Order: sequence, then structure tokens, then C-alpha cells
Amino acid sequence: MNLSILGLDLLVLAQPRWLMLALLLLIAAVIDAWQWRIPNALTFGGSLAALGSSLLEPGSAGQAVLTVLAGLSVGMLLMLPLYLIRALGAGDVKLMGMVGAFLGVPHAVGAALLVFITGGVLALLLTLYRNGWQPLMARLLPLGSPSEGLGRMPYGASIGLGTLIYVCAFAPTAAGGSRWPGV
Repeated sequence: MNLSILGLDLLVLAQPRWLMLALLLLIAAVIDAWQWRIPNALTFGGSLAALGSSLLEPGSAGQAVLTVLAGLSVGMLLMLPLYLIRALGAGDVKLMGMVGAFLGVPHAVGAALLVFITGGVLALLLTLYRNGWQPLMARLLPLGSPSEGLGRMPYGASIGLGTLIYVCAFAPTAAGGSRWPGV
């Protein structure tokens, strides 16, 4: 059975590892939208869940630990520059680290690219919803005033959406094959 929308295999999310990640990302997005923060208990607990899930898979325990730690590090490093310029909060950086812990290094990079794209699309939609076209066009034209921003948005939703699109597009299939690039 195949449940596919726009080429994304949604049945991938029925696998325990990806379902756990999806639930953690949904919880993070809701809390971020409500409280403008992502709790450490969620990101650290999720990273430990990624480690536990990796240890249950076939292969060596040492390799599982290295894969999770490397993915966590890369996920955080990809978001760190945006945190340093105050475009993201620390919770967003830690949430992407948790995503990296679930996905591993190369896939954390691919997911981050989709996170950045979904973040841009959601920011544009949110700006249009809040302000309409005029302030946006004024900022895009050279005559616009750079003194005012167009607002903030909780980035947890972008991290969740971009990651889930990546997982549904490239995760291992239920039949045992793989759609991961390069694997």
C-alpha cells in the first residue's frame, strides 16, 4: 500500500523511528508557537530517544553512538550562524541538533536545506498574512526603509515541516529498500 502526496511517502511516518521524530517535532512546533521557546527536556530527551532508537537497529553500538553524536553536532552547527546573528533562538539550534541525531550527518544537511526553504516560504506567508503586500514590496524596493523589520516567527514549525518533507521524500521504505541519496 502506498500513501503518497506530491511524491512524498507518508507511510514512512508509520515506522516507529520516524513516528517518534514526527511527534517530537509536532510538540516542539506547538510549544514554540505558543510560548516562543522549545524546552530543553524535549530536545535533549528527543536526542536520547534517537540514540536509543539507533542502538536498537542492527550494527555496532559504537557506530550508533558516533552516528547520533555526529548528526547532532552537524544539525546544531548548521543553525549556529543564524543563532549568532539573532535570527534564531537557542531552542531552534537544539531542535535541529535533535533532528540531526535522528538522521545522521548527510541527511541532517539535506533536511536543513529543506528547513531553510520551508522557513522562507512560511516567513513570506506569515508576512503577507500580517501586513499585506504593501510593506513587503516597500522592503523589497530600493526606496524602502530598512529601519523596521517585518516581524518574528517561531521557527519550530519550519524545522518540523522541512524535516518531515525530507524524511517522507528520502527515508527507507517499508519494503526494506532505501530512498536515501547515496545509500
